[in-house]
Amino acid sequence: MIFDKSKNKIIIWGLRKKWHTHRFIHKAFYENAKKLGYKTIWVEDEKKNQKYIQSGDLIIASEVQGKMVLEKFSIEDYNIPIRDDIKYCLHNFKNIFKDRLNHNNYINLGVYTKEAESSDIKIDTARYFSTKTNTLYQPWGTDLLPHEFKKPTYNNNKFVFWIGSIWDNKLNQGNLLSIRKLRIVLQKHSVYFLSLRFIPDWLNIFFIRCSRMAPAIAGQYQVDINYLPCRMFKNISYGQLGITNVKKFKDILKESFIYGNTIEELIDNSINLSEKEYIGLIKQQQMSIEKYTYKNSIENIIHFLFSKPC
Repeated sequence: MIFDKSKNKIIIWGLRKKWHTHRFIHKAFYENAKKLGYKTIWVEDEKKNQKYIQSGDLIIASEVQGKMVLEKFSIEDYNIPIRDDIKYCLHNFKNIFKDRLNHNNYINLGVYTKEAESSDIKIDTARYFSTKTNTLYQPWGTDLLPHEFKKPTYNNNKFVFWIGSIWDNKLNQGNLLSIRKLRIVLQKHSVYFLSLRFIPDWLNIFFIRCSRMAPAIAGQYQVDINYLPCRMFKNISYGQLGITNVKKFKDILKESFIYGNTIEELIDNSINLSEKEYIGLIKQQQMSIEKYTYKNSIENIIHFLFSKPC
């Protein structure tokens, strides 16, 4: 089976209207697939939407949980049909669904963490494919395509805008403590940390570009597993300097990576840059992340799904 761009379509399944943070991932897949010329639709996770699926189509779906998205416990809870004439790219799906699929008709979609490096196929610095687990590992990256990257900006003001969640759980996997440290460090420089959520993409870009800087500080759990927050890729593509405590980024950014053994050292090293140095580093970083867009992500999904023997 091959994916015919002129006939077959990509179906983004779920989170069309229901709220969940992963909805931004589905939105980015949908919008970028359309920009790239793929026939693409985005539907809610409902049985009535099976009517839109045709032979040769590709479904990209995620099994997530939240206030508006109930956990699935049995095969009857799933609204996606099980068919041999379509392909599936599945993020976090339970085996009760996957075990009913032809192994050649689906791949698991995972995010990059250090465990991905045990895979047998290395695509690039932070993308791998494991034939053993049938998993494509890749960071979510930025929602902009390279030609849409914003002009580097420098602001000598007193505000840092943080767009997104500040959280923790019983396993201490969140970023609450790290953000608390970030607030304290910024206050020492008389810079104020302002958190925003539930804003449209254009406002996200606006506030990031208005910030004194845009650090993508991760919680200790994410730092330990080398998780690559999409916030870092986005901030760079929006024209801001990428600043993070996740050391894996130095493999991607090379000489433009901002070093710091602590959050305080990271901020100190960044805030003391001249405007010329700051802008120059952003330009380098933007060139380094050009392949971490949804263009590359979609192309990898299609390659590993449709190049497999049927």
